Amino acid sequence: MERRMKNVTITLPDDLVARARVEAAKQSKSLSRFVAELVEERCTTPDDAAAALIRFMKGPGFPGIAKNLPTREELYAEREEELVRRYESHRLRDGPGRDAEANDRGGVAGEPEHDGNAGSEPTKPE
Repeated sequence: MERRMKNVTITLPDDLVARARVEAAKQSKSLSRFVAELVEERCTTPDDAAAALIRFMKGPGFPGIAKNLPTREELYAEREEELVRRYESHRLRDGPGRDAEANDRGGVAGEPEHDGNAGSEPTKPE
């Protein structure tokens, strides 16, 4: 889309014109284009910026944009499956005897047997 252009005459101090020409040359632009871009930057309204952001968010649908991300339920289901696999592989590694040992020890496997008086208050000598 070609934009219509209008010639405008502006008056600027000599030193400002010199600095503007140097900056325009650094960016490989004409002084006219350099000034036009500065004016456009300053005159952009928040509505223009919001519209540009909305256009960007709608985008062409690149991977990673929100519409391609998994839902919360899918993420939790995937995590749940992983935890179940870990739990089942842990049980297979420990073997079936581990559960029986845990039941014999009051629900805790691998803990050494304690004397019935262990941990009680020492008696006072008389």
